[in-house]
Amino acid sequence: MDADLLALLKHGNEEAFVAIYHRYWECLLNAAYQRLRSREDAEEVVQEVFVNLYLRRNEIEPKSSLAAYLKTALKYKVIDMYRLQQLHYKHIDNLIAETQVDPQAVDEELAIKEFKLSVLSACQKLPQKCREVFIMFRFEELSHKEIAHRSAISVSTVKKHLHKAMFFLREELKGSKTFLILIFLFFCVKLMGL
Repeated sequence: MDADLLALLKHGNEEAFVAIYHRYWECLLNAAYQRLRSREDAEEVVQEVFVNLYLRRNEIEPKSSLAAYLKTALKYKVIDMYRLQQLHYKHIDNLIAETQVDPQAVDEELAIKEFKLSVLSACQKLPQKCREVFIMFRFEELSHKEIAHRSAISVSTVKKHLHKAMFFLREELKGSKTFLILIFLFFCVKLMGL
């Protein structure tokens, strides 16, 4: 009987397609649901099996039976659904990973803010011009020439202000965590020839 329905389907008989659909829909849906555990996904997969059956009706030559053909087609559609779900889960995992905050990065950011606040607080005790030069150099990251131009002083005066600021801050922040960072900055300034 399946062979007759399939022969009619190949000739474009829509009633044959409807008969095949009603005969195998529930069986395929149950098989898909057992594997996917989602009624919506199972219905989608079975629908695709029947759409492909209709679209490829002229090419279909089942090796054993129509039932075996449909079950094999269903198996491959379920595998495709698994792949699609895995890609979806991977995409979600990537999004979660991108939006998660790295605790070490937060700690580093807090340490940098703490350092800047400590230095800025200590800078308040520097003479005004010296403080301005140090802030432009360390926090605005201006070059010696840029600071000299902006402050209307010579480059050698900029270097003197930076030396004075570094020595003052080294003494002011001695014994704190910030002191170690400041020592590092001090040696960087020395290496740069200030």
